[in-house]
Amino acid sequence: MPILPARALLLAPMVELSHRPLRELIHSFGGCDRYYTEMTSASGYLARSPFDQWFMDSEPAPEKTVVQLFDSELEPLAQAAARLFEERKASDTPLGGIDANFGCSAPLIEKAGGGVSWMKDARRAASLIAALKAAAPGVPISAKLRLGYEESEAALIEFCLALEGAGADYLVVHPRLKSEKFRRTGRWGYVRAVAEALHIPVVGNGDVRSPDRFAAAMDEYGAAGAMIGREAVRRPWIFALLRGKEANPSFELAVDIEKIGLRMLSSIKTMLPLPFHSSRARRFFYYYCDNLSFGHHLRYAIQNLRDLDEMERQFRQYFMDVPAERHKTER
Repeated sequence: MPILPARALLLAPMVELSHRPLRELIHSFGGCDRYYTEMTSASGYLARSPFDQWFMDSEPAPEKTVVQLFDSELEPLAQAAARLFEERKASDTPLGGIDANFGCSAPLIEKAGGGVSWMKDARRAASLIAALKAAAPGVPISAKLRLGYEESEAALIEFCLALEGAGADYLVVHPRLKSEKFRRTGRWGYVRAVAEALHIPVVGNGDVRSPDRFAAAMDEYGAAGAMIGREAVRRPWIFALLRGKEANPSFELAVDIEKIGLRMLSSIKTMLPLPFHSSRARRFFYYYCDNLSFGHHLRYAIQNLRDLDEMERQFRQYFMDVPAERHKTER
């Protein structure tokens, strides 16, 4: 059985966004092929950080939810993978995969030696993949990475070949340099180059916002799948739209913008701890409000509110003022 289905769709790991409420919302539209958790500190997990049960919650589909770990050293990452494997085995809960974060370019993470810093040494990164494979036998092991620090196709391919040789089951390539954030369109030619050089699936991440872009990722750039992040927050139905359009070009999807936003607020309230409520809601609505003509006003109003009840009142008021925007049809 293949590690990933053909033309796979994956939800990206995103800080304060890739939590259970978002996965539940996406799942209600039919879901995707792989969900990722937000990145979790291996050292924090080993120290029994009080919030790790929410970071590592893999519902509603644990069998296809990948836990992404980060750290600056190999040992805590391998130990965390082994503990996670044993805990899931003991509870008879599937573990959809473990991912090594080689892509985070946040200054705090990178300067501490985590995230994209791992791309400085291909041999060391490959040793980590081998250690994760040994720590969690039978569990798919992947890595999400960037282009690195400098633009070099040869260096990128060498790095990815090392990971493949160490036993990685698939890779996710975000084709931007460490310094680029989202300031420019990703260079998908690098995804194609890596996909042609490796024998394992290579997934591309970045800029897939429409059926045409998804088709190009698969057919023009040879990716085994597409990982989608912020667009899945703006439009939690994006995976359903892409699959529907592939099956039938005239596919349409009607969505209730107000109902979906209210469901997210309710899920945050019931599925996440109180210290997470305001930050997760603000992050979600920062993107979700793009669906509305006057969303910039609503977005910034919500950013300044204190709790979920106030946010709900503000959100409901918008549709009382602009009821025509309650429903939307995606074509």
